[in-house]
Amino acid sequence: MDLILLRHAQAEKSDVERYPDDDLRPLSELGIKRQRKIAKAIYTMGLRPDRIVSSLRLRARQTAEITATVLGRKDNLEFNDILGAGYSPTAVLELLATFSHREMIMLVGHEPDLSVVAGLLLGPNAGPIIKFRKSSLLGLRFPRLPQLGEGTLEFFYRPDDLLALM
Repeated sequence: MDLILLRHAQAEKSDVERYPDDDLRPLSELGIKRQRKIAKAIYTMGLRPDRIVSSLRLRARQTAEITATVLGRKDNLEFNDILGAGYSPTAVLELLATFSHREMIMLVGHEPDLSVVAGLLLGPNAGPIIKFRKSSLLGLRFPRLPQLGEGTLEFFYRPDDLLALM
């Protein structure tokens, strides 16, 4: 399986008065604009996930929708709270086990969750070894379904790296 982890794009600043429910905090205008360019860079790299699974939080959903649209994968977009409020590394592995090992899967989520998952997949005792900035993209390869410590790092791009491709 090829697994791509994508952190959501830049969101509006936390503000309890404007967004009493942080799950409903949207992307900023700059975040939307940058994510469109980043999605075009992902397209240029030839990455076409078979499925894109996003957190239910608005900022991740918007990031996933922008990315899926640019990649021509809008029909392959799913939402799952395991990547948001219901996050646990075990739950993420269980979710991945529902897919074929031949698929390319993109997960769109949050920090520190993505760093924890990436660290565990790269080495079972590694912990969070990679810090995802907003719109960072990481690719892992597995000989079969993902297991702790069995991932091979294929790439890691920060947003500025991706924007430089355009």
